[in-house]
Amino acid sequence: MVLIVNRTEVFPDNWIYIHEPDVLLGRIQNYKNWSPKMVPDQRQMALGLEYFTTEGDLGLWEMGDDELIQLGIRESTHIGLVNPDEVVDGTVVRMPKAYPVYDEHYATNVAVIRDWLRSATQNLQTVGRNGMHKYNNQDHSMMAALLAARNILGEDWDPWRVNTDAEYHEELRPDADQAGRRIPGHAAPVPPRR
Repeated sequence: MVLIVNRTEVFPDNWIYIHEPDVLLGRIQNYKNWSPKMVPDQRQMALGLEYFTTEGDLGLWEMGDDELIQLGIRESTHIGLVNPDEVVDGTVVRMPKAYPVYDEHYATNVAVIRDWLRSATQNLQTVGRNGMHKYNNQDHSMMAALLAARNILGEDWDPWRVNTDAEYHEELRPDADQAGRRIPGHAAPVPPRR
């Protein structure tokens, strides 16, 4: 869900994991810290509250939108992030199958999909967790999307190479990526396909 909060800043990170045992909330995205352009009114914050559940779960998944928004407000208040009177709006998005499932057949199954896409299409770019069937952080998915957009414009990049090594995800390096900004090291730079 997303809560719109009448405050210019809530916390300085892009996201935080919640380890408070008294709440169901698992992670909070701070969209304004990803980019100020993700929040139209700079006097406000857009917080993405993530609850980890599965489709059909009689608890969270089946809860009504208004009830979920109230839960998000209560839990955000409980952990000290917001005051209830600061929340001016909220919306709920249920994302079935948000995470890829890694099992013993994962690599083979993804290879079949990639091979078929490569042979059957000339102009399809797949990105994101669901598009690439791999667990990427949001910044990696966004970088893959930037490379896909560059491919559409005639360049030749391999979005599948983003986040393919074993480096720590949040480690920053001073070297610039293709867009000229600092990003997590394992996505910078992604050499072009040849």
